[in-house]
Amino acid sequence: MKDISGQKAFEKTFQLPYLLGVFLGLNAVKDACLMVDGANCVMVKADLIAGNHDLFSTLLSESGRHRIICTMWTPVNPPKNPEKKLGAMLNSVAGSGRFGAVLLTGLPYCWLAGMDYEGLARSVVSGAPVTAIPAKSMDQDWLDGYDMTLEALARALPEARGKKRAKHKVALVGYMFDRNEGDHAANLKELTRLLKLSGLDCVSVWPSGGTVAELARVSGASLIVSLPYGRKAARALAKKYGAGLLETGLPLGLKATSAWLAAVRRAAGLTGNLPPAVLEEEREAARTIAPALRALLHKKALFAGDPRLYSAFSSFAAELCLSLPLVFLDSAHRPLGGGAVAGSVLFGPSPEDVKAARAALSRYELPDLAVVNSFALTEGFAEGLPFVEFGYPSYGHHCLADEPFLGFSGARVLVSRMLNSLQTRSKAGPAAGNRAV
Repeated sequence: MKDISGQKAFEKTFQLPYLLGVFLGLNAVKDACLMVDGANCVMVKADLIAGNHDLFSTLLSESGRHRIICTMWTPVNPPKNPEKKLGAMLNSVAGSGRFGAVLLTGLPYCWLAGMDYEGLARSVVSGAPVTAIPAKSMDQDWLDGYDMTLEALARALPEARGKKRAKHKVALVGYMFDRNEGDHAANLKELTRLLKLSGLDCVSVWPSGGTVAELARVSGASLIVSLPYGRKAARALAKKYGAGLLETGLPLGLKATSAWLAAVRRAAGLTGNLPPAVLEEEREAARTIAPALRALLHKKALFAGDPRLYSAFSSFAAELCLSLPLVFLDSAHRPLGGGAVAGSVLFGPSPEDVKAARAALSRYELPDLAVVNSFALTEGFAEGLPFVEFGYPSYGHHCLADEPFLGFSGARVLVSRMLNSLQTRSKAGPAAGNRAV
């Protein structure tokens, strides 16, 4: 795999900002509140989630009772006693009775001025728990922001002293619940169902669109399964509640799902092979997908999205004999999973980098299909290609009914979407251009 990341400074790049990840984490817990120390320019990032990506987002309110609150501190007109003002706001919000937890962070200029957010969070002694998220928007990206938000929520939970944890109860921590629509609701149904078939009880998913009280059910798990979007939170929860810890990738595709279930079973103390019912589900999914392989075999796809999703998708692509000659990742450089398919990979490229990378492909590497998010589409990464809109954000493809992409059911759905996109292009001809499925 060749890393051809862009090196130019101060150019427009395909790297999503830290606070956007924080907002996504907040969006996934419906009674959590975030106070941002700084100007209200940060509210624009909420518009990248609420309404257009997530039709059921509760981040913003028509009555103005938003779950994101700004102190309005600017460098031009700073408050005379910012600590006192912020402390009073925190006590008021935490004591309002509206929220299950209050999170606190700040913009870099506030943090550089010496604001002690952890100390201010600890100073609130009544009402909802208050915890701080590090003010790291200058040097970290959206995946870091999401993980640190989940870690802050883990610190907000009460201890569970003396609580007995039954065997074979697991919690999934670090799921990317980026919207309250049918794709993620169906993923969680699929994963909990398959775990049940495998002899395991899933007591909590972090996060899953529920309340802080629902997150607290994690204390009953004997095993924390760390999914790739919340490693810090998973480690913190395993330590806090004395549970076992297993770090995994995403169960996307047939082989990956079976391997994931087998690994979770082993870590939970179950012996033997996967139950026959699970193996039959894998065979049935394979039988359903088989007719589509005629259209997918040896096709080439361009991928643009997050590196965790890419690692999982690339493994499934190899299973389908689908190659990925060109990959654009919307984060800072980070290690990729072992299942990643070899190809040219750019972390946070500029639109110019993308255009040059596509132009550099040989005629034998030209993609037939694009699997991309909306930001990649608006920047022309998939120009001229039929595409499947996949991952965050997805502005043109919404899910008002169950539409998983994980597990055995998700494999069928994802193959169906890719097949339909290719078939639409082949029937309409090359001039059909970009068509979403």
